Amino acid sequence: MTKEQESAFWDTIKAFKELDILRNIMIIGSWAEYLYTDLFKTDFYPNLRTRDVDFFYRNINIPKEKVPLVQKLKEIGYVYDEVDGISRFYKEDFLEIEFLTKVLGAGTEGKIRIKPLGITSEGLRVINILSDFACTVRKILDGGLEYEITVPEPAVYVIQKILTNPTREPEEKKAKDISAVQELLYHIKKDDYHFAKLHEVCKVLSKKQLKTLESVCSQYGISMFD
Repeated sequence: MTKEQESAFWDTIKAFKELDILRNIMIIGSWAEYLYTDLFKTDFYPNLRTRDVDFFYRNINIPKEKVPLVQKLKEIGYVYDEVDGISRFYKEDFLEIEFLTKVLGAGTEGKIRIKPLGITSEGLRVINILSDFACTVRKILDGGLEYEITVPEPAVYVIQKILTNPTREPEEKKAKDISAVQELLYHIKKDDYHFAKLHEVCKVLSKKQLKTLESVCSQYGISMFD
């Protein structure tokens, strides 16, 4: 992560807060790891090497009024585009952001319109579990700007990465994800709270998910609880 990327990230968070939508956004993907440094008492430090930032918009029906998201992001230097019908925003070579939403019931994955924001997100069922185990990181930046940002509990983040590994694309990202999982597990096991959360998340997994978890852990020599 470069200083320019970090600055662009916080400019984006500031824009979300000014639009009053930050409370409905969860940061998932590798940039969640950037915020985990404040959740551990250990010396955890993320190995962040991506410009892709995924924002999980947790309720597509709020707010009731229209939000000028596209205009706001353009004002801080983003270029708006659509790839296969999905809204994306690019800020030079620093960041590329996308909004994701969950899929409920018998709904199908694919393009989901977030009407209040005037954009189209990608609906993914695999991120549903992240919404069930959310936590808040409080950040105070130089200059006194303060934010409360929602991220997945590190325990559920790790498990979700394992569950999605068999279908992860492109192929080279599989090893990268496993490296992140192993690093996070090391720190999770050193913290009673986070270790308990790991057990808690496993208890809500389906038989199919537990089978996938066991298979991936066996493949990569991952020890969840030892």
